[in-house]
Amino acid sequence: MSDDNGGNGSHASAGSIWNQDERRGAREGAQEADRPRRLNEAGGQRESAENGGEGNAWAPNQAGSSGNLARRNEPGPAPGQGTQKRLFANSTYSPQVVGTNESAPDNQPSACDDPNSHQSHLRRGNKTEGSIKLQIPKVGELNKKTTSSFHLIANLPWRLAAKTECSKRTSQVKFFSVYIDCNPESESTLWSCEAIVEFRLLSQRADQPHFSREFTNRFNFNSNNWGFPSFMEWTDLLNPDRGYIRSDKIMIEANITVQRVVGFRCSPHFEFYAQEPDTTDITLLIDGKKLHVSKTYLALYSPVFHAMFYSNFCEKEKKEILLDDVIYEEFVEFLNVIYPSHRPVTAENVEYLLELGDKFEVQFVLDECEKFLQNTKEINTVTKLVWADQYLLSKLQDKCIQSLTSWQDIRRLRPNEEWKNISDSTKAALLEKALKFDKND
Repeated sequence: MSDDNGGNGSHASAGSIWNQDERRGAREGAQEADRPRRLNEAGGQRESAENGGEGNAWAPNQAGSSGNLARRNEPGPAPGQGTQKRLFANSTYSPQVVGTNESAPDNQPSACDDPNSHQSHLRRGNKTEGSIKLQIPKVGELNKKTTSSFHLIANLPWRLAAKTECSKRTSQVKFFSVYIDCNPESESTLWSCEAIVEFRLLSQRADQPHFSREFTNRFNFNSNNWGFPSFMEWTDLLNPDRGYIRSDKIMIEANITVQRVVGFRCSPHFEFYAQEPDTTDITLLIDGKKLHVSKTYLALYSPVFHAMFYSNFCEKEKKEILLDDVIYEEFVEFLNVIYPSHRPVTAENVEYLLELGDKFEVQFVLDECEKFLQNTKEINTVTKLVWADQYLLSKLQDKCIQSLTSWQDIRRLRPNEEWKNISDSTKAALLEKALKFDKND
């Protein structure tokens, strides 16, 4: 279900964060439009009282919805950029936010594949908090719905959407509308969750607050799209004196707190920062920071750790072991892949996971990286062949060579600057395949 007539919109690009002071009092006759609405995709009919809806639209006393919508001004200067750890091709590594209890992995393939939208994610007790940001360029020309990518929060796919509306429920005044989609592509009726959603229009000036509105809803099959048709009057949005627009761009953000999820299981989440008497018995020191882990569990995966913990090495009797030549954030990600959370491999973490998997001889991690590289298109073939050589990934090498279906495909590999790092044996295999193409021609 969606909030318009089926337009897919375009993915907006992410950028810096902005804000403004709140507008109090909507235009006369627009109070009803100030309330969050869910719209029906079938025929584009709005399920509202004006259009004869049957109760699926917002109502003050509806179960699972909040009749009191909060507007508030919040100061918030733009945060700084994250720190780059490693580059391969054009990608950068960005450490994940880690919570304090079990947490859905926020880097699964459907979560933030779009480099132009941003998400963060944190688990607190029985609640999962996540945020999605969406930058809208050329906002003055906005004429259809634009959306972020889907992001996993509490193991549910969420998407931020925005559009304009000028209709009966906005008293024929043009407004900027903001919505959140939760699991909209599912046809199952067995799932639900309660969530508090706060929309923020971010200011570009540190001395001006963000414009903020929020609601509470019980999302399910019949209520998977909610928002504000009249989030802000269009003329106010475009007024540069209000502080929300710069270079014809705006940034919106949805802060989502999810609780009481039914029908979806969250992957287990492990905290390595606190000692757990039943599940941790050794401390690893990296850059002066402590990670509490299980010797037995790591030894099952890694011959290196098995020897370190149980053979006649000096580390055997130690309660704390120093690990050199590893980066703290990367090793935490490495642990999250090994532990039962089994965080997935992505284009951002695959390079250092290969390094750590090889360093500690964790075959499971190397296998997961190889599976990912066999199927991803985010990393070029030459880089894959270099890594296949370096870590003896025969299945990956085979997949890469078989994907070359003409001598022109092989010829196109040579200009890549990493070509020189491919082994002689792999180059010989490529030459042999190129000769076969010549004979067939």
